[in-house]
Formats: sequence, structure tokens, C-alpha cells
Amino acid sequence: MHHSSQGIYKRNILSKSLNVEVFKSTVGILLIFFFLVVSSRFVGYFEQASEGLIEPNLIFKVVFLRFPDFITLLLPLSFFLGIVITISRLYADREIYGYFSGGLSEKDLIKFLFPQSLVFFFITLLLSIYIAPYTKELSKEIVTLDTLKEQLESIKPKEIFSLKDEDGFIYADDKENESFENVTIYLSNEDYSSIIIADKLDYDDLDSEMNLNFKNGVLYQDIFNSESSVVSYFGQLKIPVKNDKDSVSGLSFTKLFDFSTKSSKSETQWNISIPITIFILLILGITLSKVGPRQGRLSVLLPAIFVYILYLSLLILARESFSENSYNAQNYIWYVHIIFLSFSLLTLFKTHLSQTLRPNIILLNNNFMRLLLFGLIFLIFYWVLG
Repeated sequence: MHHSSQGIYKRNILSKSLNVEVFKSTVGILLIFFFLVVSSRFVGYFEQASEGLIEPNLIFKVVFLRFPDFITLLLPLSFFLGIVITISRLYADREIYGYFSGGLSEKDLIKFLFPQSLVFFFITLLLSIYIAPYTKELSKEIVTLDTLKEQLESIKPKEIFSLKDEDGFIYADDKENESFENVTIYLSNEDYSSIIIADKLDYDDLDSEMNLNFKNGVLYQDIFNSESSVVSYFGQLKIPVKNDKDSVSGLSFTKLFDFSTKSSKSETQWNISIPITIFILLILGITLSKVGPRQGRLSVLLPAIFVYILYLSLLILARESFSENSYNAQNYIWYVHIIFLSFSLLTLFKTHLSQTLRPNIILLNNNFMRLLLFGLIFLIFYWVLG
């Protein structure tokens, strides 16, 4: 076999081996984090259910709808840690020198893993832009009381209940099934304000509307307007009300695209930023995974996690600082990407630059870089906890 053919064959074997190891590590870490997050969400929703804030039979549906959102945030982190764990193991076991002896470098390792990062990028992009925002909004609407019937069913005796999407409230002394005793309802908007006080209220649930049936009461309408106020006593009063369904129902690609176009500029930037981190974390994962002869294989894991926390925290800070009135504030999130891309390229070409410029240049000194990194991490934690 020709030497060039042998070289290509060897590179293909090393590339396949590296990709398989990183992929297995990524999937394993993703599953661990995913189950931890899902478990914590279950605990949180069951606590809400015990307080009567959410129907228990909706918990599994709500958590299932949050799956895309969880995966979107966990996939870049899992890929990054998968690279760090795999490469640091290769250094600790001296297997990495088998790559280097074949004429490969850290840049070649990035090339080997780039196709895998591209696959994860498109998966995260699809989830982040089109699916996760919609399913997250849908889960919020499921746990809220959207229809009037749901609101009436949630009313507790002797407690004032604020009506959703209405400037008003309802109060009842007693409740039995679908019947209320000594009811007071107040509704107000730009056109009118009304108060209904009745001895009894029950309702008929129809497909498209509900009938509110009041007995023995009085209706006060526009009582705050002395020119057109109305006071009416009644024995029976029936008010038909449209029984609105959830504004988001059913899952379709059309609705996904419609929802994504309605996102604000800051939300769109954030949704695009999460997939972009995969490429930058690929470079950082390769450069931060180098393990010295007397270091443990996981000694680089904690600094790598700190770097990720710093990166994500700055992205969150940039998102929260977004302002429609400031052009610079609108681009803060891209400045963060540029800073970390520059830092990753600096670490990648550190050896070459130190030889080209000066052997002991301070910016490329390991101790200085560590102090700078931990200083930035300290500032981030101070901001988060402050």
C-alpha cells in the first residue's frame, strides 16, 4: 500500500475512534443531566400540585413538553464535557501521542470532530428556534387556567379570585359542585364596569359557550359613571359567555414557524446563540483538555466547567441587558461570542504565537491565563449572587 494511502487510512481510523468516544461520552452525560433536570422539574410541579396551583394529571404532559427546552440547553454542555473527558483520558493514558506521532495536531482533532459538532449544531438550532419556544409556551398555557370553566372550578369559598384576562374578580361564600352561594362578580374594561350580586350562581357548559345562571340578585352597571349608571334587580339572569379554548392547541410545523417569527429580537438572539456555542466549545474543549504527566485525567474537568459557567453567565447577562433604545446593548451577546472565540483561538495557537513573538510573553503565560480566568469567574459569581 502506498504511504499516502496508509496515512489517509490511519487518519480515518483515528477520526472514527475519536468521534465514537466523544459521541458516547456526550450521550452518556446528556442522559445523566437530562434525568436530573426532569426529576427536579417533577418535584417542582408536584409541589405546585400539592398547593392546588396545577392539576396533578397535567404534570407528565407539561414535563414532556419541556423536553426540547431541556435538550437545547444541555446538548452544548454535554458535547463540551464529552470532548474534555475523552481528550483528557487520551492524554492521561498517553494514547494522544499516537495521534501526534502520525503528524496530527490539536487543529486536526478539531477537524475530526467538526462534522459531529455540525450535526449537534443543527439539532440544537432546530430545537432552539422552532420547537422549544413553542412547546415551552404550550406548557405554560396548560398549567394556567385558560377557559372560564377552569377558572370557575378553581374558585375556593370565601376567597377572592382574580379572573384571567379580565380586570375583575369573583367571590363566593360557599361552593358545591357547579353551584355557588352568595356570589359577587366585578368586571371592568374600557367600555363598561359591572357588579353582579346574587344569591346563587350555576353554569351550563356547552361546546362553544357557557351560560352563567344567576338567581335573586342585583346588577350594577357603569356605577362609576353618574350619567349612565344602571341598577337592575332580577329573579333570574342568564348570561351567555364564549368558552374560549387554549390559544395554542395541536402541534404543527406551521404554528412552529409562526411562533418563531413572533419572538422578540432578544429571544431570537438567545435562541441562535445557544447552537453557536457548540463550535466555540469544540475549540475550548480541545485546548483545555491537555493533562500533564503528573495530573489526574479529570483535573481539567473543574476548570472546564468554570469556563462554561462563565460563558453561559455572560450570555445571560447580555440577554438581560438587551435594550431596544441602545444599539450597543443589542449586540452585547455577540460581543460575548467574539471574546470567547478569541480566547479559544488564543489557546489553540498559544504555542505557535509564543515561538513567533517571545518565549515568555505574559499574555501566553499559563499562570497569567489561570489568574485571569479565575478572576473573571469570581466576578461572574459575584454578579450572580449579588
